[in-house]
Amino acid sequence: MKTIKARGLVIREFEAGESDKRLLLLCKGHGRIMVYARGARKPKSKFMASAQLFTYADFILAQGKGFYSVTQAEVIESFYHLRTDYDRLCAAHLIAEVCEKTLWDADNCDDLLLLTLKSLARLAKGKHLPLQVTGVFFARFFAYYGLRPQVEACVLCDTPLEAMSAKEIFFGTEGIFCTHHGNSCIRVSKFTAQALLYILDSSLGDAFHFHANQDILLELQQVAKLLWNAHFEVALSTLTMQ
Repeated sequence: MKTIKARGLVIREFEAGESDKRLLLLCKGHGRIMVYARGARKPKSKFMASAQLFTYADFILAQGKGFYSVTQAEVIESFYHLRTDYDRLCAAHLIAEVCEKTLWDADNCDDLLLLTLKSLARLAKGKHLPLQVTGVFFARFFAYYGLRPQVEACVLCDTPLEAMSAKEIFFGTEGIFCTHHGNSCIRVSKFTAQALLYILDSSLGDAFHFHANQDILLELQQVAKLLWNAHFEVALSTLTMQ
């Protein structure tokens, strides 16, 4: 029986049979894989820890007829503290749902996996607000899919962001617009546009480190909803976020 080694994150779990689980994994080098963890719901199962949602682990998978079965697993990170705060858990579910609904099996997902792991780690540590983490996740996610909005200047007239006043910024599906061209778009503050530009231009490690009040974070959420609805036909049950 053919086996493969896969380092992956559990982004969805399903009950199967009397004591089994099906796990949807986001795997480095393999993409999205659905696997069976036999007996994972038994109290003394060797897979109990590794077969939990948001667990990152090294898996050894045996290939069957059209499916993979977990034969060995070693937990790398459980992100346990996600489960101790409702808002952080909701944000983690949103991130997992985005991954689940936008990837096809065998798609290269290494960059998205790294973004997801970094985001879950920030949520688990509790040093950043959930809305800040999801704001970074969505901005980088859209860039990952080649949907980066133009934030440096007005989409139509190229007026630089820095030349716009705080009351002139509008946001549409392509990016920011000045007051002369954005009346049909949502209004955002200049600070929100600057935060978005920082997120997109920074290294992934630095992207979470910016100061923002609740109004800015809520506007980043509005931008995420606008871009998601414009570019993806599938609905997200958790897109209400916090």
